[in-house]
Amino acid sequence: MVKKVFKYIQRTEIIKNASVLVSGTLIAQSIPILLQPFLRRYFEPDEFGFYSVYVSIIGILLVISSFRYEQTIVLPKDDDDAVSLVNISILISIGFNLLVLSLVLIFSSQLLNLLSLPYNRRYILYLIPAGTFLLSIFQIFNFWLIRKKRFKAISINKLSRRSVEGISQSVLAVVKQPGGLIFGDIIGQVANGIVSGYQSFKSGYSLAKISSTDFRSLLKRYIDFPKFSLLPALMSTVCFMLPVVFINRYYSAEFAGYFDLTKLILSVPLALIASSFSSVVLNKTSECYRENKSYFKEIKPLVGIVVLISIFEIGVILLWSETLFSFVFGEKWIVSGALAKFLVFPFALNFITSSFTSLFVALNRIVWQSIWQIFYFGLILVLPLLSSLPFEKFILMYSLIEVVANISMLVLLVILIKRTNE
Repeated sequence: MVKKVFKYIQRTEIIKNASVLVSGTLIAQSIPILLQPFLRRYFEPDEFGFYSVYVSIIGILLVISSFRYEQTIVLPKDDDDAVSLVNISILISIGFNLLVLSLVLIFSSQLLNLLSLPYNRRYILYLIPAGTFLLSIFQIFNFWLIRKKRFKAISINKLSRRSVEGISQSVLAVVKQPGGLIFGDIIGQVANGIVSGYQSFKSGYSLAKISSTDFRSLLKRYIDFPKFSLLPALMSTVCFMLPVVFINRYYSAEFAGYFDLTKLILSVPLALIASSFSSVVLNKTSECYRENKSYFKEIKPLVGIVVLISIFEIGVILLWSETLFSFVFGEKWIVSGALAKFLVFPFALNFITSSFTSLFVALNRIVWQSIWQIFYFGLILVLPLLSSLPFEKFILMYSLIEVVANISMLVLLVILIKRTNE
């Protein structure tokens, strides 16, 4: 039986590709996860709170950074058009992040007040455009590598970033450098950008010149991505990233730090696995769609895998979360373990849905996803009205909102598959 399953996996291209990405992702992600017990003992919860605010703002800006044109790189039949889209995305990202830097320079005092950051943490504002640009470059090259089916290269890129980041943050922790988490993150992103750029050049990418005619033609051809996807995607990312900013502003950086650890343990490993699955689904479904072939049989094996992983996570957290968090990270982090029992259900559901949301891109149904993202944003708008609640009740309401949003996404995915898999 085991032998038959192994042979089936070997014959199934989508599982082979996913296994390459997942194995690389797990190895890469194991580095920061394994370092957490060390880092959590050197850095206080408020240090992680400031770091999570920095990461959240970068995550929000990243959505806008290249106006979603990076997602179009996998779509053209002609590689020359795809190369041009890579270069267009990079140029847009450069312009956007220069604008962000200008705004930071002009409105630094107001931004510090808005984000509830102390004056001695003002450097965070100036690192935000740099971090956004570096992540944007990686994201752009990542889509090129997906197009070229260089899944092993993608795994190497992730490993290089996490290795350099982990070493940097550990050294800065030992020397007790304030902001060491953020500075280590920047160093890791620099390494990631260099390696992903090198892998892309090896895979046929070039700094080809773009004529003004090509520029306008490609921007117009894929105008639906910024037109219908940018604002809803921004809303969706704001919904995911903003809670920690709310917590830092309305409660404290310490509570933001507790929330950050819970979010890290529950979502980050699964989110990276989901990203790997989603990349493979995007590649395979796009290929089938271009050739007018049925795609569901290609992605069906992944459905059972993500469901089993989600059930396992829920069981472990409900039984042992507080014990595990306090034992692994120290007694001061037991609060994060308590929060995990509230948040495990929405994060497990999000893992399932995010593994397959690339179907909207592959099947050219981004308007569907945009409508859902607007609905999701509407739900999150309730949260600021709840900021007067005790912290635990605020987290409970946030969890309920996320469950409703992810169940609605599951329903939408089922409808999409039924209508397009012919």
